[in-house]
Amino acid sequence: MKVRLLDADTINKIAAGEIVERPASAVKELVENSIDAGASRILIEVEDGGKTLIRVVDDGCGMDREDALMAFSRHATSKISGADDLTRIHTLGFRGEALAAIASVAAQVDVHTKPKQAEAGTFLRIVDGSVASVKDAGCPAGTSMAVRDLFRNVPARRKHLSSASSELSRVVETVTSAAIIHPEISFELFTGKRTLFRSVRSASWDQVLVSAFGLDVARGFHEVVGEGPGLAIRGVVCSPSSSRASPDWIHLYVNGRPIHSKALQGAVREAFRTLLPLGREPIAVISLDVNPEEVDVNVHPAKREVRFLHEEIICQLLKDAVVAALGAMGPTAVPVRTGTPQSESMDLSAQQKLLPMEVSQSDQPVKVRLGAADDDSLKTAKPVTGGRQSRQLRILGQALDLYIIAEDGQELVLIDQHAAAERVAYESLQRRFAEGSMSQELLEPIMLELSAREEMLLESWLDRLKDVGFEIVPFGGRSFMVRSVPATAPRLDRPEGVREVLLDILAQGKPQRSSSQDDLLKMLACRRSIKSGRRLNPEEMRRLLDDLLRCRNPRACPHGRPTMVAVDWQELERMFHRR
Repeated sequence: MKVRLLDADTINKIAAGEIVERPASAVKELVENSIDAGASRILIEVEDGGKTLIRVVDDGCGMDREDALMAFSRHATSKISGADDLTRIHTLGFRGEALAAIASVAAQVDVHTKPKQAEAGTFLRIVDGSVASVKDAGCPAGTSMAVRDLFRNVPARRKHLSSASSELSRVVETVTSAAIIHPEISFELFTGKRTLFRSVRSASWDQVLVSAFGLDVARGFHEVVGEGPGLAIRGVVCSPSSSRASPDWIHLYVNGRPIHSKALQGAVREAFRTLLPLGREPIAVISLDVNPEEVDVNVHPAKREVRFLHEEIICQLLKDAVVAALGAMGPTAVPVRTGTPQSESMDLSAQQKLLPMEVSQSDQPVKVRLGAADDDSLKTAKPVTGGRQSRQLRILGQALDLYIIAEDGQELVLIDQHAAAERVAYESLQRRFAEGSMSQELLEPIMLELSAREEMLLESWLDRLKDVGFEIVPFGGRSFMVRSVPATAPRLDRPEGVREVLLDILAQGKPQRSSSQDDLLKMLACRRSIKSGRRLNPEEMRRLLDDLLRCRNPRACPHGRPTMVAVDWQELERMFHRR
């Protein structure tokens, strides 16, 4: 087969595969063009999640006819003029690929644009990647671009897009991310007659943070500042008490560009390492101003990734800045777990605190079914699976703020406090659901102030949440009122507990079609059960074990993990070479 040059349309479609993955990708490119054009106001309209229409309107500098036509040629850009400029990039766009790529995979692109001083504007229509019409037009200063039927020319890509609501959720995230770092620009995103996101132009972050995260989160932000050679750090973080279950709440920017960076995310997480329970993530907005010569933004066609000349130094400075911000919060930032030991010579006094105690508060002895030792399990602890005899269990204490330690004279038993509490909560919820008495009205309704994305997710969950006892109604704007909660659900007796449970559910994304009420009951039981890292007093341990042994299936959590494992004394003696 002979080597040949590809035609322009094929080249553009290949580029589109890297740049325009879904409607949100096209929105990102168009919005960034508007920002680079000096806009003070950007309107974004989408239909069908952006599949059938994306329209972005700005009041930026606009283009004359020549530039409008040139803009849709591949590698045509006003941002750079040569290779040397790649080390001095101050704009979001510079590759000159996005508009050509979008036009190549959309059925039609309509452009209205006019420079501020021009008497007339230009209308440009591109159909299937080729210019179909160009003429003078009356239009306001700035640029309007309407992209219709995205991926009509690439049916395989269109087929694998998510539902309209899922694609719309991604568009909301994209617009919100742009608005956060550009408070000097007002943004509005709408679909049909519904406004999904709106921010007001401001000189500071205060207003846009409320628009992006909701009042409940925004009022808990604390300032982050730091600096180093060729580096300035600014941002905000929430206290550890406002953590989330999803890592999507860490927003990172470099020179005004939203990015993904595992290294920078790791630096933020490391600052919170001893302050958050396992499975929780911080809420943070971090903006780095870096010398353009020390950061490479030309790594990925979609410009999502960057490379730093001095990454380790930047990460350390970022971590130090976040640690300082957490320290300024005062006693609210209290360590709740210890780190992983760095060597085999573990400090037992710090890592495994055993608290011997007598459990005599109950008139009923705590009992557990234990199976006889099996020769095949001598080298490892085995899950407690039931057996022929029931023996009284004596609680010895707690290790690692996670495991309850007990013995019965023949075996040492470890109980996972979270798995045990999860099983207890799950069966309690199951009983109430079967009885038809799931809901418990709150004496005082709880108000939720959500971000734009959370609002959309909550609406998709409302029917399923109602089935398990929640009554949640819209209360204007992005506020919702919680009137009722599931009866007996753990820790739903206080406002902060209700908020945390609902936000953790929303962190799972949209409900799956295959999920059932039972899946939601499992989620409720898991989200608010006793967590690892919590120190239990003797009465709490006794009560938890007592409740566990009353369950129909005390041996496993709702997800199938064992609640208890046992090591017989013969195995312990072998471990210590006493046999």
